[in-house]
Amino acid sequence: MADLGTSAERRLAAARFMGANIFSAFAQLAVDMPNGYFGGADEITEWGRLYAMVLLGSTLLALWGYGRNHPRVVWLVGLTCSLSIGVFMAALAVSPIIPAGAMIWNLVVLAWTLFPLKLSGPRSRATVGMEQRESRLDRWSRKNGAGVRHLLWVSLILNVGVVGFELSGQNFVVLATMTFALVVSALTAPAVGTMVRERRLWVILILVPLFLMAFFLGSPQVLLLLLSLYQFAMLFVLSAREPIFNDVLDYFYEYPALLVLTTFATLTAVGTLLLSLPAASATGVPVSPIDAFFTATSASCITGLIVLDTPEAFSFFGHVVILVLFQMGGIGILVLSTFATLLLGSRLGMRAERALEEVLDLPGSQSSYSLAKFIVGSTLAIEGLGAAGLTVVYMRHGYLFDEALWMGIFHAVSAFCHAGFALQSDSLMMFQDDPLALTIFSVLVTLGSVGFLVLAVAWQWLRGERRRVNVQARLIAIGTVALILAGMVLFFICEWNGVLADMTWRERFFNALMQSVTLRSSGFNSVDTTILSPATQWFMIFFMFIGGAPGSTAGGIKLTTLVVLLFAVRGIASGTPRVVLFRREIPQEIVYRSAGITVISLVLGFVLLFLLLLTQSIPFDMLAFEAASALGTVGLSVGATSQLNDIGKLLIVLVIFIGRVGPLALALVLGRGQPSRLSYPEARIMVG
Repeated sequence: MADLGTSAERRLAAARFMGANIFSAFAQLAVDMPNGYFGGADEITEWGRLYAMVLLGSTLLALWGYGRNHPRVVWLVGLTCSLSIGVFMAALAVSPIIPAGAMIWNLVVLAWTLFPLKLSGPRSRATVGMEQRESRLDRWSRKNGAGVRHLLWVSLILNVGVVGFELSGQNFVVLATMTFALVVSALTAPAVGTMVRERRLWVILILVPLFLMAFFLGSPQVLLLLLSLYQFAMLFVLSAREPIFNDVLDYFYEYPALLVLTTFATLTAVGTLLLSLPAASATGVPVSPIDAFFTATSASCITGLIVLDTPEAFSFFGHVVILVLFQMGGIGILVLSTFATLLLGSRLGMRAERALEEVLDLPGSQSSYSLAKFIVGSTLAIEGLGAAGLTVVYMRHGYLFDEALWMGIFHAVSAFCHAGFALQSDSLMMFQDDPLALTIFSVLVTLGSVGFLVLAVAWQWLRGERRRVNVQARLIAIGTVALILAGMVLFFICEWNGVLADMTWRERFFNALMQSVTLRSSGFNSVDTTILSPATQWFMIFFMFIGGAPGSTAGGIKLTTLVVLLFAVRGIASGTPRVVLFRREIPQEIVYRSAGITVISLVLGFVLLFLLLLTQSIPFDMLAFEAASALGTVGLSVGATSQLNDIGKLLIVLVIFIGRVGPLALALVLGRGQPSRLSYPEARIMVG
């Protein structure tokens, strides 16, 4: 009897065949053949039922055959895949995409079956020794991981098709999808049990979606969404056991700037796909790809500029996607991965440590580890307290508890992460006369703008650890207060008889505070920004260009960059070309970096403004404001963004991405130059 391979290889082959058959059975629902054997879309004909029964029977026979290592199972797989290829070939003329996908899937499975690839070669003594030392989870993953991962992918694809693309409105289709998802999830139970026995704390995070399912038993779509989150988490855990996963991570850790670019690009791409689904649209009609791309980029890069009215254009599912995008974009994927590694009870390699130090701009790996844990913990704590406070605020404004809770969570995360997305069409204008709401938003935005290093220092002081506050923390704290006060004063002066004219003294104070806090990166507005005076718009452009603190969720060139340049000018004017802050001299490297960031940002801003003026029929002052808002990832708008054509939207998206990642990160991706050892004679030239 021919050998079909090891048990792991047979399980993978069975999973591949099952996946192809399941996909083919569901694919017939998407084929629109009114006069054909599949019938119209979302219709099951007698031929369709017969075809589905053949697929089900062949799947059961194949599972039995692979379990018994029966050689004739190869013939069964070959015949079934050939049947599916022939069945969908006729449907190519009327509905090409889904039939082509089903044909390619079956062709690949057929090729794998006829020309199998071994998962591993002969076991050496070293390999046997490693297997004896590996954990239970590693042993389970080696035997079952490949097959289970394949079925997890299949289940996720079906979930996206049924929930996201609304493949079928028939209850039994949703039930069948749910059943398959539950069966596949049950296959991961031994791995989860092993993780529980090994007391791995992060298994709690994986099980959270399953726990939440108990509250949504009456909503199959939400249940499938939660199951998808669990399956995605398990897919990540199982994939992380593979050696290639660590190899890819090591490569990215060697180039942190490339890692940042790749992760934000991936986050944006996934967000675009999800927001393009019919389920993400409030009307059931998918939003245009360019609008989905714009919204996903704005959310991932925590900007808040919008081309669609968020509460009206997107459904609850769309709002959840946007929330997840700006939460992950706010914390940072590298920090999240570091936190996950720490929960695993392990440590990162040297390359990962250096990458984390570079992204967080810290002197040592030990401090970066502790700060990574603090970032995640403090983020959840601050957002939780903010959500509780805002829930009370929304209940005071007439919302029911469940609605107020959701609004509180969404806006607390949006405020702390400086996303600027709101579930009210007028942003925060409904809170103009509510000091409590404006105070909570101002506090959340301020805490998000000072950076986690300052928050860590403040936490140490609250715990009684009176350590010496470093220069950066002191500089950020003083500079933040100074800019908030300066912004308030300027807003008072410019808008006393403008948007603040009909308000009481108290309302003027809190609205001026809110606008001063928000204009440096958060993007909320409690007043109508479309009627601001030209003077107000121009000083706001300057503040948006500055942004917040490094290591925070804010954008812009950063507060410390401005201070370093100002003190550099002061040093040159005094005849001592050195930058000294709090009796500490700042290295010339930092001065050059500050100048580079500022110059590159100015050039990008001018280029963007020029291209917008070239392609848009919108007044100069409005485009200048939008360009500064995009470059600083702020999100404030005077109404020009919604008027942009597709070229303008793509230009804004590009600058938002550059503004979030950072000009120097792009330069690092293009090449990390080595310092030259050559020196040249000095030559003086006239400048200024």
